[in-house]
Amino acid sequence: MAERSDRSPPRDALVQASPSLVLLEVDGRCASGFIATDQGHLVTSLHVVAGARHIHAVMADGTRAQVDHIAAMDDRRDLAVLRLPLPPPAPPLDVSPVSLPGEGDTVYVLRAMAGPAPEIRSQEVRAVQVLGDWLTLLELTRTLPDDASGSPVLDMRGAVVGVATAALANGRALGLVIPTRYVAPLLRTSSRAPLSVLEAPRRRAGRVRQVPQHPLSLLEGATSDALESIATTLGHAINTGAPAYNRGDVDGCYRLYARTAERLIDSCEAFPGAQLALRDGLRRCEGLPDSDDRAWALRDTFDGLLDVIGRWLQVQPEPARATRPAPPPPKRYLN
Repeated sequence: MAERSDRSPPRDALVQASPSLVLLEVDGRCASGFIATDQGHLVTSLHVVAGARHIHAVMADGTRAQVDHIAAMDDRRDLAVLRLPLPPPAPPLDVSPVSLPGEGDTVYVLRAMAGPAPEIRSQEVRAVQVLGDWLTLLELTRTLPDDASGSPVLDMRGAVVGVATAALANGRALGLVIPTRYVAPLLRTSSRAPLSVLEAPRRRAGRVRQVPQHPLSLLEGATSDALESIATTLGHAINTGAPAYNRGDVDGCYRLYARTAERLIDSCEAFPGAQLALRDGLRRCEGLPDSDDRAWALRDTFDGLLDVIGRWLQVQPEPARATRPAPPPPKRYLN
């Protein structure tokens, strides 16, 4: 038999993985999943089952079952583990942690379809994104269809390296891979929670951003140096607060944002427009029920100010802008 080239797909591994794929029917829409243990743990993306009232699992051999229980979920990493009500009809995929592919490497997304044969999508890794100690993920060169979320992703050796998810970040569609290292801990549970536990992540996923759209006149009287200082302060707050939020320290994120807003209000008395925007954000927090909503209210406030500052700096005369580098934008986190 001819030796497989480095760029050819791991056909044997793809064929062996196919029976373990599961097509999920979730309230009239479809998604993918795969069998991960002999006990019937089924891995998929959390956002595709969030708020679900009815979930049916269709196995590759045609077996159909209603899913009524959740074993585990990871809101920060968009992972969910369902429990099949019957013994799995196919062997589980091995989700032991493995080395991640690097930039430019080829991976294969196995999307569950009606029938035994999956759709296989070949993709390249655009970048390895490190969002902090809580998450490292792969960004793919092309987007994924929504119903590919929850699909297993294999590398050139045929090892399962992660779970595919079709994501939206800052208005841009992305194809992402969540590494298997985050799946393994979720499988060490015998929990059987009802589908109603999926209601909370549905509410969070449905959050509507309310980023203010300010006119440039808001910054009347401001100087480039002062606005760049404000933008840098806001960027530092976001780059510290967002990872804290994603680690589960929602109250710490809110308190950091609130302290930042109060400090800027005290330091930018010469720019009443910026002060007003920050005070409006703090006032909005007073009527909100919890730290989660308040943290997002101030994040919206900060993003609105960063937007108008960026537009203001862009329309300044070219010599003035050329004398200093623009402040780096804050990192864009998936949350």
